[in-house]
Amino acid sequence: IAIIKTGVFNEVNGNDCADAEIDTVTYTFTVTNEGGSAITSVTVTDPLLGGLLTAIPTGDTDGDNELDVTETWVYVQGYTITQSDIDTGSISNQATADGTGSTGPVSDLSDDNLTTEDDVTVTVLCQNDSIALIKTGVFNDSNGDSCADVDETITYSFTVINNGNTTIGNIAITDALVNVQGGPITLAPGATDNTTFTATYLITQANIDNGNVTNTATASGFNPLGVVVSDISDDSSELEDDVTITVLCQNDSIALIKTGVFNDSNGDSCADVDETITYSFTVINNGNTTIGNIAITDALVNVQGGPITLAPGQTDTTTFTATYLIIQPDINTGSVTNTATASGFNPLGVVVSDISDVASELEDAPTVTLLCNNAVIALIKTGIPTDENGDGCIDLGETIVYDFVVTNLGNVTLTNVIVTDPMITVNGGSITLFAGDSDTETFSGSYTIVQSDIDAGQVSNQAIAEGLDPLGVVVNDLSDNNSNLEDDATISLLCQDPIIALEKTGIFNDENSNLISEVGETISYTFVVTNRGNVTLFNIAIVDPFPRVVIEGGPIFQLLPGEIDDTTFTATYTITAQDVENGEVLNQAIVSATTFDGDEVTDLSDDPTDFTDADSDGDGDPDDITVVILPNVDAPFDVFNAVSPDGNNQNDFFLIQGISEFPDNTVEIYNRWGVLVWEASGYGGSNDAENVFVGESNGRATVSQDKLLVTGTYYYVIKFNGNNPGQDSYAGYLYLNR
Repeated sequence: IAIIKTGVFNEVNGNDCADAEIDTVTYTFTVTNEGGSAITSVTVTDPLLGGLLTAIPTGDTDGDNELDVTETWVYVQGYTITQSDIDTGSISNQATADGTGSTGPVSDLSDDNLTTEDDVTVTVLCQNDSIALIKTGVFNDSNGDSCADVDETITYSFTVINNGNTTIGNIAITDALVNVQGGPITLAPGATDNTTFTATYLITQANIDNGNVTNTATASGFNPLGVVVSDISDDSSELEDDVTITVLCQNDSIALIKTGVFNDSNGDSCADVDETITYSFTVINNGNTTIGNIAITDALVNVQGGPITLAPGQTDTTTFTATYLIIQPDINTGSVTNTATASGFNPLGVVVSDISDVASELEDAPTVTLLCNNAVIALIKTGIPTDENGDGCIDLGETIVYDFVVTNLGNVTLTNVIVTDPMITVNGGSITLFAGDSDTETFSGSYTIVQSDIDAGQVSNQAIAEGLDPLGVVVNDLSDNNSNLEDDATISLLCQDPIIALEKTGIFNDENSNLISEVGETISYTFVVTNRGNVTLFNIAIVDPFPRVVIEGGPIFQLLPGEIDDTTFTATYTITAQDVENGEVLNQAIVSATTFDGDEVTDLSDDPTDFTDADSDGDGDPDDITVVILPNVDAPFDVFNAVSPDGNNQNDFFLIQGISEFPDNTVEIYNRWGVLVWEASGYGGSNDAENVFVGESNGRATVSQDKLLVTGTYYYVIKFNGNNPGQDSYAGYLYLNR
């Protein structure tokens, strides 16, 4: 018996190389009978395939399960490749064919191509030894300033990948920059390790000056045959070998502080021409890179010293100095203002510069060295009244003319000098005043007196003079009335004449309409208050000392000059038996008020229907007592004291029923102010309805003829010349309604 074993590699995943547990080998076993008689009980065993083959052979043409001399049996069975096969690089194996011939058992070890040999069948597997290294760096900002500092660190992480198909063992990482911790390790194909290897790097100033840390590492191991397999690291890809660059922030920065000290050589506490200012310069490297070749330029002075180099954090306060000689324009300006510039180069040769500040390394404010100057302005304001009416007083609507004298009391020129006054519009300006000069002509103004001035009794005010010193600083002064050294207000006194007047009138209220005054009936009083002075009056109140007079209304908050109030105050009085007996009620009220200054003004009331015009309080206004005549009509005729001439034939005229029996009569009608508005003789005619009052003036009185009289209460008087109904005259009230 003879057996030939051949193997064919099957690439399943198409990657052109063997893969464990994926790719396979198909083995073919060809068994032949090399003798002269049939062989029975034929078997094939292969330890690689697990012993006795399970494949059913082909070639038993007669189906007798005997390997005839003329027959060839073929067995086919597959094998799945293992990692150890790949690591070995090939699969080497032999099978055995066994059977029973005519003379007894027969057996043969397989050959790879000949029946006459027993060579091992070798199936070569491709080997791809490969590893990859990825190296990443993370900057650790220990102090949280968002920039790299010396002795801060970079943490390196290493990812090792077996991207071949053989096991790589004893893998270690070498790095010229750092001491890598961890390992060695073994990686099967496809395996990745990103935790074993780490490293930490301490940042140097040179790194910061360079702006980054650049480096590569190398991963090395051995394949199953002991051959070195290695890879230079990449920063992100297992297929490349780019260097790992950890960028370090560069903050190229310097700061310059410039200070100036005035040198008062003659000790007069003020700057003089040719005195000096000494300048000092402080240069600070407030960045994180080394700055070299630092020099200072200044348009004002020649700076001595330098150049210098400063490491981060270093400060130089002694190298650079300068001196400035003061000139007259500096004194006029009041200061010397200037900045300097510090410039140097960073490690890459880029210019780094800073404009100086007076105190802070973070700002660029100019250095201002103050030189004393003395800017002073003064204002005098005087007022001249124009007494237009020649009464010796400054009255409402008259004017005050103001003159202004502006003086420069300082030692510098003042420009844009103006005068402002919150009370008036000042004419004139702006002007320039040299030191020591005064201006008496430019500025003037006038003011018209208003009521509030008279109420106050004066006009008091101040103006303001202001100008600009050579630095543009505002210089100002409140005016005085006569001195450059004071700030008193300018006051013009005004005449005040507070006068108040009160008129009081009374009307008998015939509540039961019987034209006879009776106890318990009332009198209604009305009051007219007038401000006859030239100042506003406040808190106007009325008092009436007469018992049982009840005043209602008020007080009035204020009355302007000339203002009249005839609605606020009213009063009611209840008639007594004595009043009825007297036939009249006499009474007088008092009005009081206060001025803006709190002075009290009073007046006794006057009865406007009484033309006696007695002046009992001597104030020039009449003070007649108010007299209310109480009607005592008790006659053989009826007085209908309501007139409504509206054309409805009811109460169209003043009816005195029965007066026609006494034709020798006269009727007079007065208004509430005591003015005669209608009169007639022979009132009533022959039937009480002729020659009667219909609510119009008849022209015999002091008002125009045929003028319609207004709605209100009127007073009538009936007189008899001879035959009378018991008395010569009767009086009472009637009401006219339209």
